Amino acid sequence: MVNRKIKLLIPKERGELIPIFFVIALISIYVTFELYVILPAIYNNIFTYKEVCHLIFGLYVIFNLVGNLFLCMATDTSIDTIICPVLLPPPTVKTTNTQQDMIFQYCNWHYCYQCEVNVPPRSQHCHLCKKCILKRDHHCSFLGRCIGFRNIRYYMCFLIWSW
Repeated sequence: MVNRKIKLLIPKERGELIPIFFVIALISIYVTFELYVILPAIYNNIFTYKEVCHLIFGLYVIFNLVGNLFLCMATDTSIDTIICPVLLPPPTVKTTNTQQDMIFQYCNWHYCYQCEVNVPPRSQHCHLCKKCILKRDHHCSFLGRCIGFRNIRYYMCFLIWSW
């Protein structure tokens, strides 16, 4: 299980490593600037209650920022774990109302020709990830992941904490 999470952190495309390192470098610069420039300038290197509260709040922000970044990247957004209620072949070209066509219309599942599987409603195929993503929002170049149903909350929290 842990090995699978680590594999999810590494992007499939080599070109997506540069933006990920850029985001990690920005977070590192932010932490260094906060600890070695902002805190000494405000508190004149005096160990006070305010400085401790400021440091604890800063660590809370950093923890949330890095934690949400990690969870957003480590969460699998593909539909591999979702199983179609009925095993259906690809839809036929004919316009007759067969039982198969009625089931497709009833449950709104559709067939992905790239993945060659039945996919749930509101799922889209990502050509960069080469997977179908449930409720796909976009493919984030900075994280090297698709933002979908399972990781959108971590992505939004990451954006809010990084602001």
